[in-house]
Amino acid sequence: MKFDMTSMDGSAAGSLELSDAIFGLEPRADLIARMVRWQLAKRQSGDHKTLGRADIHRTGKKMYKQKGTGGARHGSARVPQFRGGG
Repeated sequence: MKFDMTSMDGSAAGSLELSDAIFGLEPRADLIARMVRWQLAKRQSGDHKTLGRADIHRTGKKMYKQKGTGGARHGSARVPQFRGGG
């Protein structure tokens, strides 16, 4: 396969011989769509983060007393298993 090259100003800059085994294939729409989706996903900024226990503005005080409540033993309300925890 012969490929004609052009320069930045639009004039002819020569030709190049390309392999038909690689550049002569029919394009597959499913692979092109997958690559476009991958490129768009990689373009996203990625500046998100999750909050850790130290980033949550809740008290570190024990939630309730250790014994006599009939419930599980809990300490801080910042822990991830509670709603609003980190």
